[in-house]
Amino acid sequence: MVVSMPPELDAFIHQAVAAGMFESEEAVIVAGLRLLQEREHALEELREELRPALDALDRGEGKPLDFEEIKIRGRRRLAAEGR
Repeated sequence: MVVSMPPELDAFIHQAVAAGMFESEEAVIVAGLRLLQEREHALEELREELRPALDALDRGEGKPLDFEEIKIRGRRRLAAEGR
């Protein structure tokens, strides 16, 4: 596989190898792709966690937030914690 890199990424890759962080340019690219893969996996997990709530909203089961009540509860909690 041949990949063209923008100059700033090419420089970053070479600097990472020169600094001893990685043993080769390929290792830098593999590490970056693994991070991207982990991020995508984490985002998919988050989407799955949010799906029931979003489905409930789509069914009209949501309720508006009462920001004044949220503030009151937060102030009470802070007062109870001595802040």
